[in-house]
Amino acid sequence: MVQPGDFMRIDDLPLKYDMDLITISPDAPVLRAAEVLNGHNIGALLVCDNSGDLVGIISERDIVRGLSECAPNINDVKVSDLMTPEVVTCGPGDDVNEIMSIMDERRIRHIPVLKDNRLSAIISSRDVMSAMLEDSRSHCKTMSLAYEMVR
Repeated sequence: MVQPGDFMRIDDLPLKYDMDLITISPDAPVLRAAEVLNGHNIGALLVCDNSGDLVGIISERDIVRGLSECAPNINDVKVSDLMTPEVVTCGPGDDVNEIMSIMDERRIRHIPVLKDNRLSAIISSRDVMSAMLEDSRSHCKTMSLAYEMVR
């Protein structure tokens, strides 16, 4: 638990790291990306080149936009055609509140976490909200106990 006065850091969140990351190649068909998103029940895929470097991100919204714009030729559309190449990232020591502000400001729901300039994890707005809610519940419980002690 984050102590009062401390700020919650990205590495305080219960994230899936390294080996649990699901990525896709920029050359993969966009329909494959849709299958992977659906099969893993996730909202975004990290796009990595052959050396494992992050080159983009593709979300459900990107695919829906692609379907509406390229419907007749969707079988010819690659991930690189629809992905966002300029990815907002964060680090493990970044302040969760600042990352939440960036997510809100840029209207994005997923941010990759880089550790030592390598892809380490991905956070979603749901991860952040859940952690903040749990932290708030914990603070409320502590305040309740403190109130009972001084009564």
